Amino acid sequence: VDVDANSFTSEELKKALAKMKASEKAERKVSFLFLERCTEEVRKKFRPIEQLKEEFEKLNMKIETDYEIMVKLISKFNSSASTLDEKVAALYDLEYYVHQV
Repeated sequence: VDVDANSFTSEELKKALAKMKASEKAERKVSFLFLERCTEEVRKKFRPIEQLKEEFEKLNMKIETDYEIMVKLISKFNSSASTLDEKVAALYDLEYYVHQV
């Protein structure tokens, strides 16, 4: 394509657009392959949380996610059986977890 010209013919524009589309497809394919390879590497290095939970349960250890802990803290805060000190402690702990998010 002659980039010095003031105007382009429709054929020149079509060819340039076709080249752009072809290069975009190639870039997408390369990025997809890279992402796929990275995902495989991550899977090799790390185990799923469900598998870790099962292994810890075998060791009599219960692992909770941050979400599960926050739900318990909110329940403790909303509970009428909780004392004022327990509610304050729950709010401090909840503040820590919310701050991470």
